[in-house]
Amino acid sequence: MINVIKGILYRMINSKTYLIMPIIITPIVIVAAIYFSSSFVERANIGVVRNDNINFNSTQANITQLKNKVPLSDLVKNKYDAVIYYEDGKVQVDTVKGNDFKSKLLKIANGENVEIKDGEKRGVAANIVGYITMFIILLGVMLYRFYFNEKKGISKRVISADISYEQYILSHFVSVFIMIFVPTVIVVTIAKEVLKLDTNVTVFELDFIVLVLALLASAFGLLISSIVKEEESASMLGVMINIITTLLAGSFFTISNNTLINIISDIMPQKHILNFTIALENGKTNYIDIINVIFLCIIMIILSYLINKIKLRKANIC
Repeated sequence: MINVIKGILYRMINSKTYLIMPIIITPIVIVAAIYFSSSFVERANIGVVRNDNINFNSTQANITQLKNKVPLSDLVKNKYDAVIYYEDGKVQVDTVKGNDFKSKLLKIANGENVEIKDGEKRGVAANIVGYITMFIILLGVMLYRFYFNEKKGISKRVISADISYEQYILSHFVSVFIMIFVPTVIVVTIAKEVLKLDTNVTVFELDFIVLVLALLASAFGLLISSIVKEEESASMLGVMINIITTLLAGSFFTISNNTLINIISDIMPQKHILNFTIALENGKTNYIDIINVIFLCIIMIILSYLINKIKLRKANIC
């Protein structure tokens, strides 16, 4: 089995394209995370549409007077954390930061003294984890290319390698995990130490989070590769699911605007990993989120094994 893993890793490393994402893309994402972290750590940027009836005065926010409401894209790009305006006799707030943030702004606009940034704050570590999540999961789908290349000759490979089918599938899973985890954790660790990032999260904790992300990406990629027959179709399906679920999980920004979206968001494993990181940043240690993700990974691995086993039996291979 070790020889099979070595062979798969050798082919992955020779395909230098797969090294670009963890070695080159990850540092770029980390720099972006550090840059955009200021929007979470510093004062909120609030746009106020000119109106005599609105008196928004808060030392916690940078106020910008606007002639008209801004498009949603400005909120998504963090140009403004929120826009406050007057409509139908009431103060209204447009934001993508969630209902809790919106509620606080409404109270401040109505004259109440409310702390905007109380509770758990999302810092540099959470931004790094949130931003690299999509790319790590994408890599997890892409790296099963060699598994697809060997699908047709799987029986010959199992016989010639003198390993069981279970060991063969596990070899691919372990190879993908190593290929994701090792370069990513090296880059993240170097960035943490060299840049002296004030994350309130230790290097060990950050590396552990990367490990869980790599585990999730490897399990998800294996499941998609087991369900779909062709590599192109698997990539398309994996990318689509990855983008939708990662965005819904709030990895880049909070999008919870109603109860339904909040419920869907809370289901996503990416959200659990992000919540765990934010908890660590705020001095809390709740491992339930991470345990849920690991449990989900185990389920995906078992499902992948069963799906492939059924397919091979139908083909009279094993």
